[in-house]
Amino acid sequence: MSPVKTREASAVASQFQTLAAQWKAGTALVSSTKAMVAHPAYQAIIALGPPVVPLLLRDLEREPVHWFEALKAITGEDPVPPEAWGKVPAMAAAWLAWGRQRGLI
Repeated sequence: MSPVKTREASAVASQFQTLAAQWKAGTALVSSTKAMVAHPAYQAIIALGPPVVPLLLRDLEREPVHWFEALKAITGEDPVPPEAWGKVPAMAAAWLAWGRQRGLI
């Protein structure tokens, strides 16, 4: 990877970490998915675009939090089968398998 690409990746990772911390703190007591996704930090993460997908997947691997809407919005895909909807561990497993198949994690 070129030095410019490395700096860009590092900047995205730093932004993601800051925004993810803000989102997790700001939605810790929120049970509504709609409210979680509407949080400004979550929307800012989506705006980071495709470079943030591996970071979302790695975070999902460490802690199964609700990154599913962000992943769908960025990738345009949804590997979660209907029978797994609403089941966070199963949803996380589907996205992690998707990421591994594409070499993103």
